[in-house]
Amino acid sequence: MLQISVSKSLFDEILFGKIKYLKKDFSKYWQKELIDIKIENDKIVYSLKSVNKIRIINTLGKEKPQIVIECLSLNRNSDLNQFEFFLGSILEQKNTVVVDERDELIKQLLQEKEDMKNSMTKDFLTSLYNRQKLDLDLEISVNRIDASLLSLVFIDADKFKSINDIYGHSVGDEALKHLSYKLKLYCTSLNAEAYRYGGEEFILLCFKDKNELIPILNNLRIEIKRDKIKNTDYNINLSVSMGISFWRDVSSITELLKVADDNLFKAKDQGRDRIIYN
Repeated sequence: MLQISVSKSLFDEILFGKIKYLKKDFSKYWQKELIDIKIENDKIVYSLKSVNKIRIINTLGKEKPQIVIECLSLNRNSDLNQFEFFLGSILEQKNTVVVDERDELIKQLLQEKEDMKNSMTKDFLTSLYNRQKLDLDLEISVNRIDASLLSLVFIDADKFKSINDIYGHSVGDEALKHLSYKLKLYCTSLNAEAYRYGGEEFILLCFKDKNELIPILNNLRIEIKRDKIKNTDYNINLSVSMGISFWRDVSSITELLKVADDNLFKAKDQGRDRIIYN
């Protein structure tokens, strides 16, 4: 059986059916392999040998993958000084990993869909969910079987405008990322999801008993104030005010948001850096 060694890229293209023919130059080796020489009636007659199948090997592959493939026809192209092998079906495979390109395409499309979904529902700066996703999740959350545990925590960075005014918006962005990072760290213990509501305002949707919720939120508030904002050349601390509402105490999503917002206003009015709830 005729054997041809090819590069990995060419091997893969043959394996996946992207290439249906191979070419080899008129070298002495290939002339010897592919041309029969006979003497008929005192004349030298040249003819192409019969090639029914070819073993194609990727010699650079670690496992030396190979296939045996049909040779539908062999042609001698005198204009290009090349032999042309026209390939058919794969008859045998060894040490090959065949990846279904359709599966790969579907996987790629699904990933692109997920990326597009994330770009629509996540805040670019903080990577937290945005207000659009909050609206969707609120509708789901109030209908959960454990909705009696649902609380909405409205969080606002205290005197944030002064950070932008004194240090610049790039430092302000680092402050928002610092705050977002802290919120994400606490989501597990709060059984919560975090959202950027807008500007320096954030929301947590928590499913936690009130008696456990408040101490954890207080630890979060203290930790935010204690830690310096990273990735800046300035020694800056950030504090937050929080307002909380509980689903069991209201009759609508609108009221849930309003009560938390009112309590946030009270927290800021009473000196900031505190938590207010009913």
